[in-house]
Amino acid sequence: MAKGENIYKRKDGRWEGRYPKARKIDGSIHYGYVYARSYRVVKEQLLDKKAQKPFHYTGEIKEFHGRFGEWANLWLTEIMAPNIKESTYASYSSKLQVHVLPSLENRALKKITALDIEKLVKRLAHSLAASSIRIVFRIVKSCFEAAKERGYIYMNPCERIILPKVNKQKVQALTREQQRAVEAESKKTEQGLPILLALETGMRIGEICALKWEDIDFDSSVLKVQRTKQRIALPNLAGQRTKIVETIPKTVNASRSIPLSQKIKEALLHWKKQSNSEYVVTANEHSVEPRTVSYRFERIKQKIGEELSFKME
Repeated sequence: MAKGENIYKRKDGRWEGRYPKARKIDGSIHYGYVYARSYRVVKEQLLDKKAQKPFHYTGEIKEFHGRFGEWANLWLTEIMAPNIKESTYASYSSKLQVHVLPSLENRALKKITALDIEKLVKRLAHSLAASSIRIVFRIVKSCFEAAKERGYIYMNPCERIILPKVNKQKVQALTREQQRAVEAESKKTEQGLPILLALETGMRIGEICALKWEDIDFDSSVLKVQRTKQRIALPNLAGQRTKIVETIPKTVNASRSIPLSQKIKEALLHWKKQSNSEYVVTANEHSVEPRTVSYRFERIKQKIGEELSFKME
């Protein structure tokens, strides 16, 4: 057990995780528990529990007379930060600062109403897609819910707000001719390897960038997805707007084993012989970031002269 994790191995072979669920009248903590057969699953479940319900106070109600901006900062740094990944924290922080605080920062937390939230949603509709509005809205709603749980507000102004409908677009796949053209061009240089991996395995671009040679079992022809890489925004740090982070996949199901086709196995073996890095996809022997792979794919599309709507994600 790592220090402060509250994860234990039980006598029956299962792992048990403990998280603060509520605070009793006498001030003591009431804990909730999760169980699983593996340490990783329990850790993921604890992260989800802590993020969904940061800490529910049932004791004495305290007063909060500050502005929404002050509460949002407190919620994010003191309540959420210890329980979520750095990339998630950066995402929350960026979305609050860019999309929410310009409208609500200086408003008293207690005086924000459902009408204010409706106006915020309408304003966001001018610049964001419906799916993105819903993401921002979930963050705002969670922020208000934490204030409600602590007795700082009586009602969550985000309740019963009607959000824009998400129109799901059908993903257009490559035709067989287009895929053959992309594969042929990708095989010419090492820079095409991540594109081949995406086509053959269905891996996400961040997973490909974080893939290491140790994750591939060539004897069994199996590849294990165990981590992902992404660039996150750091809006509060002067002089450094973004940062590359490497973490475990976002969900338990994202950690998976993928069988390798003979085609991609041969390509990987070929480039492994020439590699001096622990990472599979590199640039000058250093691992690359997702947008570098995206640039490579755009260049391949230009070379084959195809107007492809397909994008690497």
